[in-house]
Amino acid sequence: MRVAVAGATGYSGRELVRILARHPRVEVVAVASRGEAGRPVASYFRSPGLPERFVEPGDLPRAGAEVVFLALPNKEGAALTAELVAAGSRVIDLGADFRFRDRARYEAYYGPHPAPDLLPLSVNGYADDPGFAAGEARILGNPGCYPTAFFLAMGPLVRSGVRPGLVLVDGKSGVSGAGRALRADLMAAEMDANVVAYSTPGGHRHTAEMEGTWGAPVVFQPHLMPMDRGIELTIYWPGAEADPDRVRREWTAFYAGNPFVAVLPEGVMPSTRRVYGTNAAELAVARDGRNGTLVCYVTIDNLGKGAAGQAVQHLNRWMGWPADLGLRVD
Repeated sequence: MRVAVAGATGYSGRELVRILARHPRVEVVAVASRGEAGRPVASYFRSPGLPERFVEPGDLPRAGAEVVFLALPNKEGAALTAELVAAGSRVIDLGADFRFRDRARYEAYYGPHPAPDLLPLSVNGYADDPGFAAGEARILGNPGCYPTAFFLAMGPLVRSGVRPGLVLVDGKSGVSGAGRALRADLMAAEMDANVVAYSTPGGHRHTAEMEGTWGAPVVFQPHLMPMDRGIELTIYWPGAEADPDRVRREWTAFYAGNPFVAVLPEGVMPSTRRVYGTNAAELAVARDGRNGTLVCYVTIDNLGKGAAGQAVQHLNRWMGWPADLGLRVD
């Protein structure tokens, strides 16, 4: 299958190119970067079989790719998406523009939608959801990194019939989650031995995706950690009706046969180091017996499961290929 990547020099784009270059059923026919167009691809990637030079994103509708991955900032890929769909390509968008079928929910956090006429052609969901299917859609909206971690823990519980209540989400991310733009506060000298809370409770855009999964209010506070990549969520659910044994049972049933999601035994906590550079996820659960608060823990790689890895997992599902084709599991 012929594929292409736009935004190939950003963190998620680079991860995409590396994964796709080793995927046994795809050929990368074009890699696009507005800032690097015309330069040798080998200046960024040493993988064999890649195109010789970067092209402009606007060249992709003529590249003949069957599937194009967009690793572009929110709203910047909408016009290109329209051209790609008109040219017969399918699009997997790692931005936010097609993560919501509900236009109002999108616009509450991102402002006016850049291509509302394309929404009927799109589908969104989580690659680890056994019930998700892209079907005949032309555009697939890849979820955000924090919402992916949240879904992995809380999605199966909602599907099992628990009554959701208010949850408090403490999120920690590697610095690559803030993007590749030059910022003084992201310099190594500023982030070393430093933990920084950012955004405000309820103000982070990923809150909308989490509440879409949970169906109840979510208080979300993210933090940047002094590491390059990885996400850890600690989710507090006061007064939960589910106990840890039930949660582990629901997770185990929901992810049966899934090569990526590990449900850890009692007393074992997830680790960002163990999922580093992979499409894997680890889940654990405990309970504060003094007040009945259930606590769920999740770790993923924000550039793997949280972005590029899940996008390729979506491709595998869309094409009916094995879920782990081309993806590191351990």
